[in-house]
Amino acid sequence: MFKKIVSQLSFSPALVGQLGFYAKRLRKEQATRRLGLVFVALALVVQGLVVFQPPQAANAANSNDFIPGGLGTGSSRSINNFLNPYDKNERHMKDIMNYAGITRAEIVAAKYSTFKVGTKKSYGFENRAGSTAVSITANGKKVTTIYGRPMTVWGYSKSTDIYAYVGHSKVAGWFAIMQVCGNLVTDDILKPPVVPEPAHIVASKSGVNVTQGSVTASSVAASINDTISYTVSVKNTGGTAATVAMKDDLSQVMQYASLTNTGGGTYNATDKTLSWGSVAVKPGATISKTYTVKMKSSLVSATTDCSMKNNFFSKSVLVPVACTTPPANIVLSKTAVNTTQGKVDATSVSAKASDRISFTLTAENKGGTAKEFTFVDSLSDALEYAKLVDNGGGTFDEHAQKLSWPTVTLEPKQKEIRTFTMQLLAEIPATPQGISDASSYDCRIENTFFEASVIIPVTCPTPKVIEEVVPELPHTGPTENMLFAGIVLAVVAYFYFRSRQLGTEVRLIRRDINGGAI
Repeated sequence: MFKKIVSQLSFSPALVGQLGFYAKRLRKEQATRRLGLVFVALALVVQGLVVFQPPQAANAANSNDFIPGGLGTGSSRSINNFLNPYDKNERHMKDIMNYAGITRAEIVAAKYSTFKVGTKKSYGFENRAGSTAVSITANGKKVTTIYGRPMTVWGYSKSTDIYAYVGHSKVAGWFAIMQVCGNLVTDDILKPPVVPEPAHIVASKSGVNVTQGSVTASSVAASINDTISYTVSVKNTGGTAATVAMKDDLSQVMQYASLTNTGGGTYNATDKTLSWGSVAVKPGATISKTYTVKMKSSLVSATTDCSMKNNFFSKSVLVPVACTTPPANIVLSKTAVNTTQGKVDATSVSAKASDRISFTLTAENKGGTAKEFTFVDSLSDALEYAKLVDNGGGTFDEHAQKLSWPTVTLEPKQKEIRTFTMQLLAEIPATPQGISDASSYDCRIENTFFEASVIIPVTCPTPKVIEEVVPELPHTGPTENMLFAGIVLAVVAYFYFRSRQLGTEVRLIRRDINGGAI
């Protein structure tokens, strides 16, 4: 339009009026372009703040995490976020890694990358469905318990890429420390570390059932009044003499038998040990001690497997016992009923807001001897969507989020039942799914009673449905975001300066007309 008016102006002076009208339109356009440029510039500033200080996830940490909040993101990501609590042994981090056989140097050498979920196992502090409990020990004492389970149970597929510090341990093999939670990942469930034998000393132990023809004691079941002879030995395979404290643990043996010959040792009735004190063992020498026990006249089961085991250093002898009564066998089960929807199995329907769900815990002793049992149920996952309205006579620990009842003694064939009721919240939260724990706020109530579990689906609000369909936005980083914002700014700036240039040209042409140059 501008080109047409200017080209015809010298032939038709009447077009000066149209040029004036066009100049007014240009001034309005210039004001609009200027306003657009200001808003785009402000948007670019906000975008810059988001890039350099990204928002934190609403559900980024969980009580299951080794390191609450994970190892950081962006410039704040560092393996030091794991090493700092490790060095202080916070939450027994050092004890856990020592138990796994992973050294500090191996942690430092780990590289930030990704790994495929596959069949790998991850560990946390919460007991969830499919978990295997691992008791962590330090200096011979239990210090904490962690729970390992396949990562696919958390909701990941085998092909999912997980960001982590990945390393290799001489003892544990491949391992990883997840970025989002600091949890340990290994190929297999952790096994107790092997306690190395003392240097140069090889210990051995054997048992013989004298009454039944001097047969190996572990090959036959010990009966009433049988005599069993035990022999413990230490052999020095080194080149120098060594002093060894010879002591045998008889705590299980004395439940079924009595000591008839100490073999020169001293029996401690308090801790039920037989000791020969410290003995000097010369290179190549073997020192042996023999003692005998006699089975009692009544062999009532004292252990769950009806056997007696005693340890001498890392060596042990397991002797089966012909118990007169079978051992205790506690069988656990758990059910959940949605009373609001007609007392149906709660796992078969989707729970809705304000629904009441009744949980039933059952412990039955199907064995032949009495045994103590304590009902304890973890409600941590259930409390994300529900509240406890009837504790069924139990005691709720708000800190541990566990419901428990006093210890009971289950007699043979006796069954004990505990019930409690939870009610879903009036408004189901739309809290996003957990970053470090995929089972947190996942539209399911997962409740575990020892090895018995129930999983109840929950009807979540629309934002959660969208979250399930589109679990995450496209992966874009600071480079892509700033590049896109720069392109938008360049386009808006171009049109703004173009309108300014056209306005300047119109003013020059009008000046030439008024001066008679055109």
